[in-house]
Amino acid sequence: MSRTPNLYSPPIEVVTLDVEVPEDQGLKMGVAPDVVAPEETTMPTGRLLLLEDRDDFRDVLRDHLSSKFQVALAPSGVEGLREIRENAFDIILCDMMMPRMGGEMFYWAVTRSRPATAKRFIFFTGHRNNPALEYFFNRVNATVLIKPFQLKELDATIDSVLRRLL
Repeated sequence: MSRTPNLYSPPIEVVTLDVEVPEDQGLKMGVAPDVVAPEETTMPTGRLLLLEDRDDFRDVLRDHLSSKFQVALAPSGVEGLREIRENAFDIILCDMMMPRMGGEMFYWAVTRSRPATAKRFIFFTGHRNNPALEYFFNRVNATVLIKPFQLKELDATIDSVLRRLL
């Protein structure tokens, strides 16, 4: 047996108050004394995918970038592909040497299905004079940071990539 809800509500009584504030108390209309406006907080607006297998380095980068971006983490290209299938990213920050699927294989897998993402990649590596990596970087006209790098250098590189996308 179903019941029909009672939709009756009693009438609302409205009360109007007129308040007079003496001008000699120094109050201005609309401004409460001793009230400080809260600081505006900006929420991250962009999305960044960070692929890095080392927990300590990944945590440092995530902590630094999370004030500017919603950061998704992946310890290898395999997990990165799962993220790419589900979300769009403004920046893809990718280590080159990771287990299961490194940066180069990840790049080719992503750009095969989403060619426009190629311009969103920033690669980083600690292998400065690796001919295979240099060949790949030249072939795809990659943006690359060499480890160790400063966080301000990372910020400037991200800004540069974002400006190119406009």
